[in-house]
Amino acid sequence: MAKPKKNTQAWAITYADMVTLLLTFFVLLMVILSEAEKQIDYQISKLLDKAHEQMLDGLDDKNIDVERVTKGVKVTIRGKLFDQLSPNISPEYLPKIARIGDLMKNTDIMKIDLTSLPDSSDENFTLMSELNNRGKELAVEIRCEGHTDDAPIPPDKKIKYRDNWELSSQRSLNVVKQMNRYASIDYEYFSALGYGPYRPIISVETIKSKKTRREKDRLREYNRRVEIYLDAFARD
Repeated sequence: MAKPKKNTQAWAITYADMVTLLLTFFVLLMVILSEAEKQIDYQISKLLDKAHEQMLDGLDDKNIDVERVTKGVKVTIRGKLFDQLSPNISPEYLPKIARIGDLMKNTDIMKIDLTSLPDSSDENFTLMSELNNRGKELAVEIRCEGHTDDAPIPPDKKIKYRDNWELSSQRSLNVVKQMNRYASIDYEYFSALGYGPYRPIISVETIKSKKTRREKDRLREYNRRVEIYLDAFARD
């Protein structure tokens, strides 16, 4: 009588079941992590929405715009913010910059104590708990971005800046220094960038030749600006 053959493929069934379970486990884990990240992003977005409202209520100036954008809360300063070809802030704008800095410093997102976990009754408990569980922390950043118009800097030895790149960078840095000085915001929150004439709101090149020089100068003045972003994100 012939002996029954052993099922040499039985191990493959067990192995396949194990692989399926592992895949299911990892998919479930990814879903849980994704939901945690969404919860963190949602809570941070709520804080930025509130900061936008606080900034909007506290600033009423025709030369200052406040917007809620993807990169956080955007404050744009225009007008005679700087003298021509100078990085120095016009004196009449110093109180305005001080006001912007003071409002930012007193937003709820800037007041969060990052050194300890809040009490369960605190409105930021969910956010801070999720960050703590994932080994992350809340980072708050204030970015100052300087922009010039498209008029080239003349080759004058008295002008220390070679081009609009350098001029726009120094202008944004000067705004950072004034916010630090008047609002006592630590430098660790800041970054300063300069984009020169390369991110205009209105392109002067598209203006028809029949437009007057006065009109072009007005549009160039509109492009000369500093944008200040209050933003927050989770980091490792």
